[in-house]
Amino acid sequence: MTAWLDRLTPKNIRNLIPYSSARREATRGEVWLNANENPFTRSSGDFPSALNRYPEFQPVALLEAYSRYAGVAQDQLLVTRGIDEGLDLLIRSFCTGGEDQVVYTPPTYGMYRITAETHGVNCMPTPLLADWKIDLPQVIVEAEDSKLVFLCSPNNPTGNLIKKSKVIKILEATRNQALVVLDEAYIEFIPEASYVKLLADYPNLIVLRTLSKAFGLAGLRCGFILASPEIITIIKKVTPPYPIPVPVADLAVAALAEDGIQRMRQEVNLIKVSRDELVEKLKAFSFIQKIYPGVANFVLLRVNDATDLMKSMEMKGVVIRNQSKQILLDNCVRISIGTPEETKSLLEVFQDYEASL
Repeated sequence: MTAWLDRLTPKNIRNLIPYSSARREATRGEVWLNANENPFTRSSGDFPSALNRYPEFQPVALLEAYSRYAGVAQDQLLVTRGIDEGLDLLIRSFCTGGEDQVVYTPPTYGMYRITAETHGVNCMPTPLLADWKIDLPQVIVEAEDSKLVFLCSPNNPTGNLIKKSKVIKILEATRNQALVVLDEAYIEFIPEASYVKLLADYPNLIVLRTLSKAFGLAGLRCGFILASPEIITIIKKVTPPYPIPVPVADLAVAALAEDGIQRMRQEVNLIKVSRDELVEKLKAFSFIQKIYPGVANFVLLRVNDATDLMKSMEMKGVVIRNQSKQILLDNCVRISIGTPEETKSLLEVFQDYEASL
């Protein structure tokens, strides 16, 4: 392990000997008698794998499929139960409760803060500026005393990208000092903005990915940590012995096949067109103060009275997200892009609400 990463890793994690599960000790065999499993095969029609056996610690077929898709080596990947587990693993791997600190840039995904605080790790909020740009000098200052810097691009719920030059400056400033975690949950909506190619140049970069958004598999709970092999090795120490259920791995591999990726890209194009069309139609409503331009699969609005609007929406059975509790987002709501029929229902409720004012 490089000296800077050894210094960044808590002593208890450096010295931790990971649990050696039956499936990690033996990956090949014909007669399996090492894991105290029920020997009688169970399977489901949709899943060809035998469900009576424990899954692989890291499903090889899934690692192969995602490494091809993302353009990284398999030893740069860890499969997780969604990005949320990825956040938990990172905090557990590199932070000590009551001692360490992480940086995040609200308004952004709330689980960065909640995950850190759950483990007793101090969270240093560095709010975005009024135009949703990151406060670069302040992030760099706070990173000096931090283990992890969480960035989200495209950001949720503001929908904007972080300027690449600013991310590179943060990576340079934190080199050999802290880890920069780039959450790319929405990257399929603008793949050219990914930071994965920078993994080769910045060993302190970690990228989080998911199949929940563009791939349409939110219920599957499948995500990925992309990082240097050294970082992946450390995280594996605190990863549960059988984290990825067999049906999840089977369905994820299918989604990452050529036809699955093609379907995802077709749906992404449809969602982007629908998003742009919705933005144009929303301009007609007087109760909307501002429509924030975004590149993901949602739109952020500032309205006259978010609480009143949400009550009206709830009565009509159309569910959107009130973001008003977040810093800088008073009277803001977020709308996910739905099907044409769902968008029609949304606009009808908006029209009724406008008429009632």
